[in-house]
Amino acid sequence: MAAKIKKQMSVYTKAIICLACFIGFFCVFAIPMGLGNALNTMMNTAYNLLTDTVFFIMAIAVIAGAISGLLTEFGVVALLNKLLSPLMGPLFGMPGASALGIVSTYLSDNPAILTLADDKKFRRFFKAYQIPALTNLGTAFGMGMIVTSFTLGMGSMMDGAVGIAAISGNLGAIIGAIVSTRLMLYFMKKAYGLQKPALEEEFEEVDEAQGSHHKGLLHVLDALMEGGKKGVEMGLAIIPGVLIICTVVMMLTNGRPTSQYKFIRIEAFGSSTFEDVGTDLIEIPDSGNYILRIQPDSSIAYWAKASSLDTEPSFSHAKGRSFAEGEELSIKLPPQGFGDENSSYRLVLYKSDEETKIEIPLTPKEGGEREFSGVIPQEPYRGNAGEGVAVLPWIANLLSFLLTPLFGFSSAEAIAVPVTALGSAGAALGIIPGLAKAGQIGVNDLAVFTAVCMCWSGYLSTHVSMMEVLGCREHTGKAIISHTIGGLCAGVAAHWLFELFMLL
Repeated sequence: MAAKIKKQMSVYTKAIICLACFIGFFCVFAIPMGLGNALNTMMNTAYNLLTDTVFFIMAIAVIAGAISGLLTEFGVVALLNKLLSPLMGPLFGMPGASALGIVSTYLSDNPAILTLADDKKFRRFFKAYQIPALTNLGTAFGMGMIVTSFTLGMGSMMDGAVGIAAISGNLGAIIGAIVSTRLMLYFMKKAYGLQKPALEEEFEEVDEAQGSHHKGLLHVLDALMEGGKKGVEMGLAIIPGVLIICTVVMMLTNGRPTSQYKFIRIEAFGSSTFEDVGTDLIEIPDSGNYILRIQPDSSIAYWAKASSLDTEPSFSHAKGRSFAEGEELSIKLPPQGFGDENSSYRLVLYKSDEETKIEIPLTPKEGGEREFSGVIPQEPYRGNAGEGVAVLPWIANLLSFLLTPLFGFSSAEAIAVPVTALGSAGAALGIIPGLAKAGQIGVNDLAVFTAVCMCWSGYLSTHVSMMEVLGCREHTGKAIISHTIGGLCAGVAAHWLFELFMLL
């Protein structure tokens, strides 16, 4: 009887701990965002991932599955295994056939290797302990072509050897892949042993005996269709992992919403001697926070930086601007024609020429004649996709004293790129142009970004689902630890390789 009561208490204790952890987890999002906004953001982010990411990955998996089915059916994988085993074995500890997984993920994305791993004719070259390591190997080269192309394209925005940065980044990613894969293999050898095959021999013999009875073109079509069908199955299998894990990672990575403002208008009202007056819509540049020499009913304004009012900043009006939280805008009004001592003034920010975003009251600046200022308010949470609490960047900033010298970053702000790459390489790439415009990164940083974005490529979002598909869910933690270390090694290697190449 006592044992039964003790068992029930144990069950209740587990339930209480589970509820406490569940509530605590949601409080991380609900306290800063509001419960309704947090839930809406979670659902909207998951929906966007389903429509924009999962279906894209499924398309990749179908194409990759069709190609791999064709190559395995006609013996190309066996040939690669024979030719590349002397290279892949010493470097990665993997059979030569795994080189096809590197190529497929480099040209597409991480999950492309799953379709190969599901092919029995591909698996026959592997031992059981090598299959889980395919997650680390494939992820290390995911989106490689896209990341490299992006790096080379940054040459139009940055002065320096972006080609050397791309080469250093790719070599760094290879080093990171070796470290990650080797560490994973070390763990898996203990779990599976060295001799257990990935496929049972008698099962493989049955599969080979079945073969395809088609000849010529029908044989090719049959291989393509069978491979594509496996791609669909893989695409469906990764949906739970991507939606659940990636949604959480993105909400932990992203911060408050920001809006891109295109126009600004300065208004005077409440004057005793003037009718309400204001400027036309003035385009907002991507720099400058002090407005001089404006006139009523005009769309022309002289923008300057508060720190250098005598020089006009170099800026562009192409996209407008997202203001930093609490950023101050200052305005020097003309002595005549723009209200009087009884007037009040305000800024009105516009997303476009028709949509009013916010109105900001202007207050007189101390010691400044006809000078006023306004503070850009904090954007509220709205429950849209892409919002979050920015916990991971906060943790990264705490570690910046270690990560910045390791990677050789030009500024602490650069740490945002590798942190974002934990959840999404594409989102990480989107941060780089803004850092480049602000002068916060150099070409060395670009080399590190290439290596880290390619090697990590959102592994926190994909590792869980990939290990689930491979049937190795219990080893997901080891895969993540191995790949975290591998990505750090990739960034450090890219930094020092770039420095070495620049000395030659």
